[in-house]
Amino acid sequence: MELIRISDSKLKIMLTPMDMRQFELSTDNFYDDSEKMHRSFRLLLDEVKRQSGFEADDHRISVQYFPSREGGCEMFISNLSGDREKSPCALTPAQGMQPTARTRGSFCRSFAYRFEGLEELLSVCRRLLPMDYISASSAYRDDAGRYYLFLSTFAASPFATPEELYFVVEYGTIENASQLRLYLAEHGTIICAEDAVGTLGAIA
Repeated sequence: MELIRISDSKLKIMLTPMDMRQFELSTDNFYDDSEKMHRSFRLLLDEVKRQSGFEADDHRISVQYFPSREGGCEMFISNLSGDREKSPCALTPAQGMQPTARTRGSFCRSFAYRFEGLEELLSVCRRLLPMDYISASSAYRDDAGRYYLFLSTFAASPFATPEELYFVVEYGTIENASQLRLYLAEHGTIICAEDAVGTLGAIA
């Protein structure tokens, strides 16, 4: 396991296939919201703390995960405990949101989706509009006329997808958020920089 301290609140973790087996992690179970997955991730965080002194509250973290072809992975872990108001999952008064039982003690996750047409994007935003734990959202259009939606929300584990978001793939395709941002920086035009769900979901 290799660790790179990016800042006081962010750490890069590189795991070999052997490391993955040691912590009982795999690409097949990485997104499971199971007791086994929670235990494995807690063991990983304990080892990270032992080696680097980086202490992450496992109820206040954002995790980005990139598997490798060889069976290992890279992870970026951001500790949101001391800087929650600046995190993608911060609740802002402008969105009319208040912390709920759903958001307390939950993990921050970012999602990205691609849609072939505007109507699909609008339909998804309309269905997401009543959900009170979509904390940040933005929308883009690329040079080919496809549309994209970024969401920051809360999940039961760092890798779980809330059941309420399962329906989105009926309209579009899930994307790697980090890679997509790089693509759109060159080939995209922003439609809504903030509260895309609230803005687009209100369109009849």
